[in-house]
Amino acid sequence: MRQVILLTDFSETARHAAFYALKMFEGSGVRFYLYNAYELEYSGSPYIMRVKEEMAEESRKCLKSELSILHREYPNSRIEIASRFGPLVEVLLKEISGREIQPDLLVIGCRGESVLENFFLGSNAYDVIKNVKLPILAIPQNVNVEIPKKMVFATDLRIINQDIARPVFDLVSFFNSELLFVNVVGEEYINRLEAEEKIASFFPGVKLSFHFVDGSDICQSVSNFTEEEGGDMVVLVRHNYTFFERVFNPSITKKMVMHPQFPLFILHIPK
Repeated sequence: MRQVILLTDFSETARHAAFYALKMFEGSGVRFYLYNAYELEYSGSPYIMRVKEEMAEESRKCLKSELSILHREYPNSRIEIASRFGPLVEVLLKEISGREIQPDLLVIGCRGESVLENFFLGSNAYDVIKNVKLPILAIPQNVNVEIPKKMVFATDLRIINQDIARPVFDLVSFFNSELLFVNVVGEEYINRLEAEEKIASFFPGVKLSFHFVDGSDICQSVSNFTEEEGGDMVVLVRHNYTFFERVFNPSITKKMVMHPQFPLFILHIPK
């Protein structure tokens, strides 16, 4: 990781997520961007333009204040502020396609009793996850700020390729983390030995293990497994239609409650 965006709305939740990321990458040379987007529905009249200028000034002022708080805890971290006008997804997409920041990771905080309910029931964060094709680190408000030493990769084992594996490999290698693959057994047949050998080839030198669990409630099964194994983070791949949508189908998601909550490392299948 070279450049990381820390999304903030100046809430305690966003600050906690920023602290988590700063702790994770402390001393690694990562450049952080403390990032705030603000918008107005109508921006044509002189009055609205004046309000826009006031919002811009308030955004910059709050970013500087937030930066001071973060630097008190992590004085040696390289953190710059970035204030942008416009809808969050739109400005992030421009950021990715531009040359100014070119982020490798997006960090976002989430509230609520369930990370997954908060993210996948129509929030702004869900729009970010759907449309911004970056690795995303989603941090619940109540998790401890600590290095992930054991990561659980929830997958059907079918779609993991080099592009999917690379950011996970970089992360587990950097932290010397153990990586546990877990598949909730369904009706689809899979050659487990072949899948495991293929996946293992993408993670040389990493301590790996493969696990298969039963359960009609996939999310709860993964959550239970993560808790029982002492996992610190859950890895998910969006657009894994044979697994991800089984987990995040709205009819299932409404029933999901993950206890305890775990940080999520969310990936996208490259086009």
